[in-house]
Amino acid sequence: MSDSALLERLAGAIEGMDANAVKSLARDALAAGLSPATVLNEGLSLGMRRVGQKFNAGDMFMPEVLVACDVYFAGLEVVRPLLAASEGENRLGTMVLGNIHGDIHTVGKNVAIPVFEANGLRVIDVGESLDDQVFVDAIRKHKPQIVGLGTYMTSTFMHTGETVAAIAKAGLRSQVKIICGGPAVDAEAARRMGADDASDDAWKAVDKIRKLLGK
Repeated sequence: MSDSALLERLAGAIEGMDANAVKSLARDALAAGLSPATVLNEGLSLGMRRVGQKFNAGDMFMPEVLVACDVYFAGLEVVRPLLAASEGENRLGTMVLGNIHGDIHTVGKNVAIPVFEANGLRVIDVGESLDDQVFVDAIRKHKPQIVGLGTYMTSTFMHTGETVAAIAKAGLRSQVKIICGGPAVDAEAARRMGADDASDDAWKAVDKIRKLLGK
C-alpha cells in the first residue's frame, strides 16, 4: 500500500469512528517509515478536520464528533510519544495556550495542541476559564514567543481585549504575539481588540503563527 493510501485510510478511520483501525493504521504508517508529524498532520488530523467540516455542514452531530475525538486521541496515543523525539531542529518556539475567562470547553484546544506540537511548537497548556493574571504569570515563567487565547463562544471571545490589556499593563505585550483560536473568533475583530491575529482552524493557525514569528 502506498504512503498516501495508508494516510487516507487512517483519515477515513477517524471519520468512521473506528478506534481499533486507527491504532493499527497509525502503527502501520510509522512502521512504513512515515514521520510521526506526517502521520498526525496528513492522517489523524486530516480525518479530524473532515469531521469538523461535516459537523459545520450538518452532516455530523455533536455526539458523533465527540466519539471521533476519542478515536483521534486513541491514534494520538500511538504517535504523540514520538513527536518530541522527532522535533530536532524544527522547533518553532514556545506557545502558552489557554481558554480565556468564562470558557470551559476543552475539545477544540485538545485537538489543536498536538497539531501545534507536530509543527514544532512547544505548547504550555495553562487550562480553561482563566483569569487574565494566569496568562501574565505564564508569560513571565515560560517566556513564550506566542500566546494562544482559546474561546468557543462569541461572548467569551469578546473578553480578548481585557486579556490583551492585562498583558500590556504587565509590560509584556512587546515580548509576545497573541493569536485567538476557536469557532467563535474573527481575525479583524481580534486585531481591533489588540491581538495580532485569529483563526478558527488549527491547521491554518500554524501558517499564521509562522508568519507572526517570521518563520
